[in-house]
Amino acid sequence: MTQKAIIEAFLRAELDREHRQNNPLFSYLKSKARELYWTLSRVLGFSHWHDGRWLALDPHQASSLRSDLFADIPAPKQMPRLFIDMTATHRYQKHTGVQRVVREITHACVMAGSAIPVFIENGRIFSHFRHENLPEEFDLAPGDRIFLLDSGWGSWQEYLILLTQARAANVRIIGCLYDIIPLLYPDAVEEANCSAFHQWFAHILSQCDALICISKSVALDYLAYLQETPIQNLRTRQVGWFQLGADFDLKNNIMPTPIVEAFITNNQNFFLSVGTIEPRKAYPIALAAFEKLWAQGDECIYVLVGRPGWNTSALQKVIIAHAEYGRKLYWFSDANDADLRLFYQRAQALVFPSFAEGFGMPLVEALYYGASVIASDIPVFREVGGAEVRYFSLLDADSLRQHIVETEKTIKKKDRPLFISWQESASQLVDLIDQENYQINQAQWAERFSGQEGSSF
Repeated sequence: MTQKAIIEAFLRAELDREHRQNNPLFSYLKSKARELYWTLSRVLGFSHWHDGRWLALDPHQASSLRSDLFADIPAPKQMPRLFIDMTATHRYQKHTGVQRVVREITHACVMAGSAIPVFIENGRIFSHFRHENLPEEFDLAPGDRIFLLDSGWGSWQEYLILLTQARAANVRIIGCLYDIIPLLYPDAVEEANCSAFHQWFAHILSQCDALICISKSVALDYLAYLQETPIQNLRTRQVGWFQLGADFDLKNNIMPTPIVEAFITNNQNFFLSVGTIEPRKAYPIALAAFEKLWAQGDECIYVLVGRPGWNTSALQKVIIAHAEYGRKLYWFSDANDADLRLFYQRAQALVFPSFAEGFGMPLVEALYYGASVIASDIPVFREVGGAEVRYFSLLDADSLRQHIVETEKTIKKKDRPLFISWQESASQLVDLIDQENYQINQAQWAERFSGQEGSSF
């Protein structure tokens, strides 16, 4: 079987398990109740409650979401300016992997004076950070660049206005691509997010002047996808990638929670998985591997750190009702950054069974903080982890079990592999945009897609 066929078979099995646990009558009534809720909310003007659209705030409310910056920072470069869009992070204050990237990159850029983090509201552009060296609002000027770093697909319609304004002002738009999982494996993504990403990809990213990916693997996936599925009126002709940082600061002197400190005190050696409980993380494979070990008398401990996700309620019930839950199996669904760093520092190894990732931040974070890593053998993990990682066969619990046993026998490394910091990552990104030194330039693009130019591009 091909890798894609293996993944699709796994997804079908997991979705079937999810559907089997639902009572047909309950599922029917639930769907009808949801339809009624959607209908009434649209009639009453509250459809933004469920369709992902942002209800525009008045200027005072929007300003209240800005972050105060108390450090000394240089005044940003005047012309040409680089704006980094962080609208979704500004609005929703979430802490997913994308938001971690956004916060780290924008903070590093504003501290260096190399770029201005902004959010959009009603077609206007505002500074996310509040500081005496930063104007509150900006007007676009010829030569400016806007880098769409954030996850804007939930409000993609708003960016159509930004694209129009940018074209009129002779401003370049550079998109950021974290992955194309919704295009490759739609069953691995929540339906609403999948639909929104398709719109974002078709109407926003395809109209960017250039595209920057968070790994070379994502860039190659993107190019391969375009060759199989050409996009009409594609504007992009430059593609690049940059490396993400591995360190992360603990903001506001945040401390580990008592429950995590107590666990660490009582358990000095354990295996760890980090990430939302969702289908593409392939946690059933990891759990199956540990169950095999426990059946053989192994006393190893497996810890899950991640919030509950979509279409995994059956798996979540299995975890909580497991005979080893609270003894050899633990799930921390609300860990903070201090908890996470402590887990990384004390874990024997990170187990990363995902079948699709854009980068795999837990992998580099775990290595940075001294843990070993056992990961799926997929291209992006090979790119990011190199020789520092043990790779097991994709979605193969027996292969993973063997690597866990081998890792148990090794002494935890004291030296850390070399990874770049977020400051270095941000500098690499800004240089890529400033110098337009994209790994796939316009000439290389033309050569790669020369046979398709006439009809689709």
